[in-house]
Amino acid sequence: MVTGYHGTGKSTHIEQVAARLNWPCVRVNLDSHISRIDLVGKDSIVVRDGKQVTEFRDGILPWALQNNIALVFDEYDAGRPDVMFVIQRVLEVSGRLTLLDQNKVIKPHPAFRLFSTANTVGLGDTSGLYHGTQQINQGQMDRWSIVTTLNYLAHDEEVEIVLAKAHHYRNQEGRDIVNKMVRLADLTRNAFANGDLSTVMSPRTVITWAENAEIFSDIGFAFRVTFLNKCDELERSLVAEFYQRCFNAELAESSVNVAMS
Repeated sequence: MVTGYHGTGKSTHIEQVAARLNWPCVRVNLDSHISRIDLVGKDSIVVRDGKQVTEFRDGILPWALQNNIALVFDEYDAGRPDVMFVIQRVLEVSGRLTLLDQNKVIKPHPAFRLFSTANTVGLGDTSGLYHGTQQINQGQMDRWSIVTTLNYLAHDEEVEIVLAKAHHYRNQEGRDIVNKMVRLADLTRNAFANGDLSTVMSPRTVITWAENAEIFSDIGFAFRVTFLNKCDELERSLVAEFYQRCFNAELAESSVNVAMS
């Protein structure tokens, strides 16, 4: 289980590891509408030899369990707690899955791997940032053999990633601008950690800001529509101060007011 703030690259990290190991990787985005039959399987009507017959079709979990698949449950803490109990037995050492509908016990493929990503550590939305997340049963959390946290990248590494996405900044002047963008993002993260800010800039937001800056040909306006408008009205003056500190330029007061409206 990989936990951490949004935009730290939890799912991408797993995908990249799987790609380097040449593992087939399947991501399933969990939400409150994912049910037991989606995971386990259900009876379906199929046509065989010109006749309609009913047969059991495996869900994503039994199918992946029997193959050399790296199965990733995204937003694990957003799934319904009663549904999540389906995978509890799979998390144990032997990892067998019992299909009651088929009177069958499935033994996992030796190369099957199960991952999950979550914004919380099974305790629910304690910060107020991730509405819709659920508390995870502690008996189930105990069955995850490895729980790790993925934090934001180091400054220079994040700059390289933004430059890889925003090709128009691949020059010395552009690198300086991206450095300032990432520095501003670092300031919002520190302010969030100190409780001064309720919205945080993720690397995804920085990349979007760089792309919008090319579209609008205005770094300040791109910043407002990409991030500032998402902030609480009482906190926008602090974010504007961060911008001034990094770019040595004021966001026009009228523009800030427009953003606030």
